[in-house]
Amino acid sequence: MQRLVVLVCVLLIAGVTGAYFERHTSESADGVAVVRSSGLINSGDEQIYYESAGEGDAIVLCHGAAGNHVVWYQQVPVLAQAYRVITWDQRGWGVSTNHSGAAGPVAAVADLQAILDHLRIDRVHLVGQSMGGWVALGFAVAHPERVRSLILADSIAGISTPETEHAMAAYLRHAAAEPAPEALPLGRHPALGNELVRRDPARAFLYQELSLLREPPAVGGSTQRHMTFGAESLARLTFPVLFIVGAEDRIFPPAAIHQAATLVPHARVVEIAYAGHSPYFEQPEEWNQVVMRFLHAAP
Repeated sequence: MQRLVVLVCVLLIAGVTGAYFERHTSESADGVAVVRSSGLINSGDEQIYYESAGEGDAIVLCHGAAGNHVVWYQQVPVLAQAYRVITWDQRGWGVSTNHSGAAGPVAAVADLQAILDHLRIDRVHLVGQSMGGWVALGFAVAHPERVRSLILADSIAGISTPETEHAMAAYLRHAAAEPAPEALPLGRHPALGNELVRRDPARAFLYQELSLLREPPAVGGSTQRHMTFGAESLARLTFPVLFIVGAEDRIFPPAAIHQAATLVPHARVVEIAYAGHSPYFEQPEEWNQVVMRFLHAAP
């Protein structure tokens, strides 16, 4: 409860106050105004929070477990110079509610559709980090006509192969045996590689604290293990697909990501050195460059 109070206080300071839609501008480093908006929408029985920054073709960033829209703070100012960047909180994370206990990728796909419909966005570039990969791929399979391109970042995204099933089972065993995140030493987190802790302990500590802002949501039956994709459904994807993985990712190792990519037509894999499970946070400059090059080449 204390963590939720802290999060609400932070968001109140930032101007987030209930169900509303606000539009305003801010100045970027070079003095160019960047349009911003934010709000809460109703999806089912829940309220889902989103933010929008920039103009142009839309790109949606889907956060991973223990994350929220704030984790993309190193991406939004960069991507918003050329794109309309949508960040949002999945059910039970950040500001979004989970009264029904139905949090999971199936509900999140419906919530994402509700956000895009509310914002009147027809087609998007999708990015899914870890848990967010299930949402991004789930939406892409269900609504391929609305997807320009897909980036799966450190996520097997429910793609079913022997290697990915082994990686998922190993992750669940490891997670069950790990100490609670708040019991780990300062700046340590299973989703971070050793390099960030050594090079930038303050940012590693920030990552650790962001993951503790709210208790994990109660989930129903639609967890990641219940959303899987085989070769037949993946073969129907005709838009560009990119996998990004940290070379030191211990949760979904590069070998599992490469194996998952073999089932996706024309997919590419990029490994980012000196990064664990969260290269978008650990090596943001390189991650952003990889994403921008991919987006510029996408139709």
